[in-house]
Amino acid sequence: MKKTFALLLIILLPTLLVAQVNQVVTSPKEQTLNKELEAKIDSLFASINNTNSPGVAVTVIENGKGIAKKAYGMASIEHKVPFTHQTVVRMPYSEGREFISIAAVLMEQDGILKLDDKIRKYFPKLPEWSDGVTIWDLLNHRSGFADEWAELLLTQASMSNRFDRSQFLNFLYNQPTPSVEPGKDYMYSNSDFGLLRLILEKASGKNLPDWLKQRVFEPLKMHSTRMENDPLEIIPNKAIAYSRGARNFVHTQVQKTSPGGNYFILTTAEDLERWAAVQTDSASEIAKAAARLLANVRILPGKDNHYVVGYSQRKISDQVVLLHEGVLEYNYLTRIPAKGIAVITLGNRYYNGFGQENKAIVNYLLNANAPSPVPTFPTKAISVPKNELLKYEGRFMWQTAPAWQSYVQPRPNKFSDFFVQDGVLKAKMTPDYPVFDLVPVGKDVFIFQRGQNIAQFTFSRSPDGAITNLEVKYNDGSPPEKMVRGTTARWQPSKQELSAFTGKYYSKHLDFYWTIELNDEGKLVIKRPTVADTIIEPESINQFQIKIEQYPDSGFDAWMLFHKDQKGNITHFTVWFPRMMHHRFDRIAP
Repeated sequence: MKKTFALLLIILLPTLLVAQVNQVVTSPKEQTLNKELEAKIDSLFASINNTNSPGVAVTVIENGKGIAKKAYGMASIEHKVPFTHQTVVRMPYSEGREFISIAAVLMEQDGILKLDDKIRKYFPKLPEWSDGVTIWDLLNHRSGFADEWAELLLTQASMSNRFDRSQFLNFLYNQPTPSVEPGKDYMYSNSDFGLLRLILEKASGKNLPDWLKQRVFEPLKMHSTRMENDPLEIIPNKAIAYSRGARNFVHTQVQKTSPGGNYFILTTAEDLERWAAVQTDSASEIAKAAARLLANVRILPGKDNHYVVGYSQRKISDQVVLLHEGVLEYNYLTRIPAKGIAVITLGNRYYNGFGQENKAIVNYLLNANAPSPVPTFPTKAISVPKNELLKYEGRFMWQTAPAWQSYVQPRPNKFSDFFVQDGVLKAKMTPDYPVFDLVPVGKDVFIFQRGQNIAQFTFSRSPDGAITNLEVKYNDGSPPEKMVRGTTARWQPSKQELSAFTGKYYSKHLDFYWTIELNDEGKLVIKRPTVADTIIEPESINQFQIKIEQYPDSGFDAWMLFHKDQKGNITHFTVWFPRMMHHRFDRIAP
């Protein structure tokens, strides 16, 4: 009898859940279109209202009714397929965190797990240093686990290489020390949400895409929404993703098979109307799950009221505005709860999507004065005598600021050099970046311009008139950079000095070797069997700069610091950048 009742409950549960959800979900089929609002939206998207641009579907909902609904551009530029509200978009990576986080809370509500559970309860082979780490720590990026995406680039030159479940778990099992202090310090780590996914699957006994479909998306009638299970699966109405290339748009598609990189969410603007409805209804279990998250997660450093789990909060014209977006501000849904307003902008332009246009619509609805999208810099050149230009020469050290990647110390020192040549002040920002000219435009103010992009360099002085600090501002929305003038010149070791750093080095964590040799030009070169030879450049004493490649002709700066024993012999080096705290390679042979 007990078994029969349990079977009956399993059969009826989906029906009961659909009945419950249908009471709170209403897609805005009733529409009272606001022509003035639609005209404003037309003006915002005029530049992509053609057959040569990526597309976007826009919906504005007020109190459950659609007051604007427009679509622009192409789902496929090459095949001339228009973008519609039924077009399926694979959103960028971190946008999936809203959905996987909601899944974790729902599993807690269903009695499947507890968010206070220790992670070693599910995977006992995780290192002993992670004994106190909880599921909440994974949700907050405070576990101490290394970022899989970053560390694997030490052994391969592509973020698209295959990395399966067993490899991922061994990567975590073999981590000798935490990257940051568990439960306290912060570092954005894709491994956290990869491990979270595996815990959710182990606790529920189901593949997470299947669980989400059965427990969340189908009951909400979000029939086109899914968590990606196979990146090669052919999906009807799926848009091609584009980003801006040197001359025109190019395909953009991150392929990653690992648990830490395989929870992309695919959805449509039409489905997001239902997602907005349940988020707005405080009685819905989705809204309650979101409230549970926001009561316990922490704000990302360097981000204005942005949470790891994919929510940001703003205050505009005295109204609380909630944005659904990832760390790169690909904004697909914005809600103004007090006014019952939701704005959807789902498109296939990566990486930031149409977040700025979304914010402009919100500002318009709230009669707010939108901030200028770009700062205005003076561009008219002035004449500065050479003896004055010489005062700006020197080496400037970048200042560490809290950022969404991490905020822990210590961090590597990054330097830029400024010097006068042929009567022009020139800048060498990093060893691998080309030298460029700075154009004087005002007292202690210079600019560098490339196309429409402008960087403004403003030097400051001490009371005695000496140049001390430098601030660099950008007109593309990037945060400003601050630097302090140093007292030492760039380290320029001799060929003999450099030869002391050669040898074979081993990473216990990755079980991988680097061989460092001196080439014919007198530069140190890293040789790896799976990566092209990589030159490293001297930065400061015992510290070098390295370019880590992640895609063809694309990468980022990192630093290597060599450590010595009391006799002056090199014992090991550590590799650093904002999402890699201190990856160690031990010297095993000179």
